Amino acid sequence: MRYFSRPGVLASAAFAAGISLLGCPASGDISFQDAFPGTRFDRPVYFGAFPLKEKTYVVLESHQGLALIISRQGNAWVKDTLVKIDVHQANEMGLLGIAFHPDYKNNHKYYVSYDPPDTLYNIVEERIADASGMKDSGTKPRILIKIADKYENHNGGTIAFGPKDGFLYYGTGDGGSGNDPDGNGQNTNALLGKFLRIDVDRKDAGLEYGIPADNPFAKGGGRGEIFAYGVRNPWKWSFDPVNGDLWAADVGQDHVEEVDLITLGGNFGWSAMEGPGGVNNGKMTLPVFSYDHTVGTCIIGGVVFRGNPASKYYGTYFTADINTRKFWALKKNGAGPATVEDLPPAPTNISSFGTDAEGRIYMVGMDNGTIYSVDSPDLSPAAAVRSVTFQLPKGYARSFTVARGGRPDAGMFRLAARLGIFGMEGNRLGALDQGDARLPDGLVPGFYLARPYGGTSLPDLLLVR
Repeated sequence: MRYFSRPGVLASAAFAAGISLLGCPASGDISFQDAFPGTRFDRPVYFGAFPLKEKTYVVLESHQGLALIISRQGNAWVKDTLVKIDVHQANEMGLLGIAFHPDYKNNHKYYVSYDPPDTLYNIVEERIADASGMKDSGTKPRILIKIADKYENHNGGTIAFGPKDGFLYYGTGDGGSGNDPDGNGQNTNALLGKFLRIDVDRKDAGLEYGIPADNPFAKGGGRGEIFAYGVRNPWKWSFDPVNGDLWAADVGQDHVEEVDLITLGGNFGWSAMEGPGGVNNGKMTLPVFSYDHTVGTCIIGGVVFRGNPASKYYGTYFTADINTRKFWALKKNGAGPATVEDLPPAPTNISSFGTDAEGRIYMVGMDNGTIYSVDSPDLSPAAAVRSVTFQLPKGYARSFTVARGGRPDAGMFRLAARLGIFGMEGNRLGALDQGDARLPDGLVPGFYLARPYGGTSLPDLLLVR
């Protein structure tokens, strides 16, 4: 990704896949607010919720190698250092990603992706926080992935745990330079230009991790770590926390920027294709959204809004261009191109998007070091479900209401001592044991399903306030 410089804007090619950015009026009720007044960050590239405390956040400063925990103390926002890592400070390098283990509350394991100083490697390592969970323990980190590189650009760097499978995903760039000179994107024996997926909770022979059995090359034909391939520089990507869709913004080269829905075994074309144009053998997956360089020159992903379920934007993906500051809402449209809504321009050149535990959307200002909340009545957080009335559908056995982090009615356990907790689309989110019947802190306000483990009876409907 080129933050500050691009080649000259090229002549426009027609928008591919039938996508038009025209004809949709901008939503005028969206505003951008300084989320942390009086607090600025040095080259921030990541914002997210901290898993142990409410209204506590994590910001990465790429060239400082700092993972910062942001919390409110009295009348001020305060920065505490989770970890500082020595990093390479070339333009697209540094501390690029962080992910907290799904069981961080108990094991305090977290993962970072970065480029070490004075070398050209892309590294993902496991680290352990101290007993408070708020500061690195100083224990020697365990390097999981170390990929040799030749160039300073196109390092990807986002890492995240899949909400459905619990595996760690890592988006890598094609290795840099221009035109993918080593052909990494289409080479299934190379780890660059890929989405990788690994199991951090076990080790296969000769590896620091396990290979998920359903990875497309787990049994041969390519590197077992590969989940999908053919990407150029998936600088920022994220999961839909409800249905598990993986939305990725892939930065283009000379002509086209694109958003892809990344699927198991998918080939997204680079470098045989840039965006939806080029040589397609019929086996390459087209983007769901793309635009040429008359519109913008560097796409930034992107998050799915899962705040208020009553919102018109519920399930909508938001993305922007760093250089022109254009801002869009994309709605998934089956297997075809996404439907697109133009939104008011971003307040500055942004490097990333993020969400908090309630689903509120944030933009990360690269140039001015400001984190903005994206505010609108239609983008209200999940707590807004408190004002939603509903009628119990016939497909549910009973209904219960419980405060977030509270203890449910004992009657929920009439059929079993353990319940599975599911999202409304059927994705399993965790378990609830009768002996320790407190809802997981990670459940934001909203509707959920509770079903006895191993049972086939109708689930109970659970409203978390």
